[in-house]
Amino acid sequence: MAAKKKAKPAEKKYVTDSSIPIKPFYLKSTKKQTKEVPGKFPYTRGIHQGMYRDRFWTMRQYAGFGDAAQSNKRY
Repeated sequence: MAAKKKAKPAEKKYVTDSSIPIKPFYLKSTKKQTKEVPGKFPYTRGIHQGMYRDRFWTMRQYAGFGDAAQSNKRY
């Protein structure tokens, strides 16, 4: 049985709720190509290439549960 490959965010097709296609990320419209892209150093545009489209937010601490150390131990 072959393992399924996870599609890279650049290969995925993103659309709005109105079925309007959108790019995975946008760059400034200058001739100079920027090195600041999502998922690449210096991470100014996020640490994941697809950000929260592909990887949802994680909730680490519920209100009233305890301190951060207890929350991290539980989750």
